Amino acid sequence: CGMVKVFYDGVLDSHTAVMVDPYADEPATVGEGLFTPEQFANVAVEADKRGLQIAVHAIGDGAVRAVFDGYQAAQKANGKRDSRHRIEHVEVIHPDDIARFADLGVLASMQPPHPPGAMDFPLEPTVSIIGEDRWPYSFAWRTLKDAGARIPFASDWPVSDINVIRGIQASVTRKPWGEEPDQSYTLSEAVAAYTVEGAFAEFKEGHKGRIKPGFLADLVILSGDIEATRPEKLHELHPIATICAGRTTFSI
Repeated sequence: CGMVKVFYDGVLDSHTAVMVDPYADEPATVGEGLFTPEQFANVAVEADKRGLQIAVHAIGDGAVRAVFDGYQAAQKANGKRDSRHRIEHVEVIHPDDIARFADLGVLASMQPPHPPGAMDFPLEPTVSIIGEDRWPYSFAWRTLKDAGARIPFASDWPVSDINVIRGIQASVTRKPWGEEPDQSYTLSEAVAAYTVEGAFAEFKEGHKGRIKPGFLADLVILSGDIEATRPEKLHELHPIATICAGRTTFSI
């Protein structure tokens, strides 16, 4: 299949995501990974040696750091290549690791439905579990993008709603929880994250992800003009037709 999917940690709400510093509401807990950093580095080196792309579920900043270290070990052992290894979710990142996405050529695969309050997930208890000191580095799409990370968006279905239009709305209407930076996207950035960046993540940017001569005619026709629709009303748009490789596969 060309890819290896790995889970490094769990999730924030059960305190199973691996953190660099303890959880705000459980000061004795940092979570426990499914690997040690050394074990994961061995996995990364061996998978990368075989030319495989690696995608790792890493939610806490400690898990994200361990995955970066594993990818760095793979580059040192096998040489640098256009691997497009990914970190899935990146719900919290330590500020010291922000630049490593661009430095190592790693993709930040993130999901607009996930931030508490952005779509279907409530603010509490997650924001209190993270702690206010880490809010600026939580679900930090804008911060990572500005630092040079390539960020493909997705839904993480069935964990969250697969509806891309709702995801786009979540990405452009997201509000800060407090005084932390605004992490929202513009409409054009959100659409590109779901299309251009998704194609790049699967090494198919040469023939999909854009409306362009010579590319696959993969199109979704919406019920209204997405650029003329108020951000908070985007969810009212719906597909009226889909075209796959030039063939109509759905219409109403």
